[in-house]
Amino acid sequence: MTPHRPPTELARFLRTRRARLTPECVGLPRTAGRRIAGLRRAEVAALAGISPEYYTRLEQGRQRRPSPEVLDALATALRLDPDGHRHLHRIASRPAPPVPPAEPGAPQAALDLLRALTVWPAYLVSPMRTVLAWNEAAAWLVTDFGALPPHRRNLAWFALCDPRARDLYADWEAVARGNVHRLRNAVAGRTDQQPLLAELASHGGALFTDAWNEHEVRGPNTGHKRLNHPEAGPLTLAYTGYLLPGPDQVELVVMTAPEGSAEAAVFRQRFGTGADTA
Repeated sequence: MTPHRPPTELARFLRTRRARLTPECVGLPRTAGRRIAGLRRAEVAALAGISPEYYTRLEQGRQRRPSPEVLDALATALRLDPDGHRHLHRIASRPAPPVPPAEPGAPQAALDLLRALTVWPAYLVSPMRTVLAWNEAAAWLVTDFGALPPHRRNLAWFALCDPRARDLYADWEAVARGNVHRLRNAVAGRTDQQPLLAELASHGGALFTDAWNEHEVRGPNTGHKRLNHPEAGPLTLAYTGYLLPGPDQVELVVMTAPEGSAEAAVFRQRFGTGADTA
């Protein structure tokens, strides 16, 4: 008898992504009496140009090292975005050594840039969502990171476990889920157990569990955040994540608003009208 193999990260990812697709969205006809919600394994295999047997082994964790060409074909078949495509390759590669990486430091050039960004909120964040450095505007807008213990200066912890986050973020659930998806991206392919993940599993509630099991991944991106600030009231700010050069994957996040907007007036009045390089 073949011993039972626990599902791999790759197997779980493939199953969740297959379940999200419909025949219509990939150009296949829907047959009468179809009951399955997502695609069948054979349909994904056909779209990727591989055998149904081979794809089944992937989903069952019995085939753990597909070639880069097969992964590219699966990414196309499953309609993965660039973040999902990169994630697929990472989780299918050799696992990283079971030694948790130390949090990276903040590069001096990036610290100098933070000091220059006097008007707009900005911070440096690690892949595990640890806030490494921040300017005064970010501390006023989000939370006073300096007043928190170092192990609590984390955006995922703040969003999921600090009750102030629910009041601050108008789209709190989306922000919390987004942080979990960033964590899922950060730990792809690792075999070590991150202490932060264990804490969030204990204290982050059902939302963390649901978001983690979605197997969604996100990298640095742009977008908008709607906040209900306790002093300034409703604010809508654009944010952009700039990935800094180097192996540590440190990200500089800057929040801005259009000139002439109420938000711009709030920040310029509070933090001055000096040089702004954002």
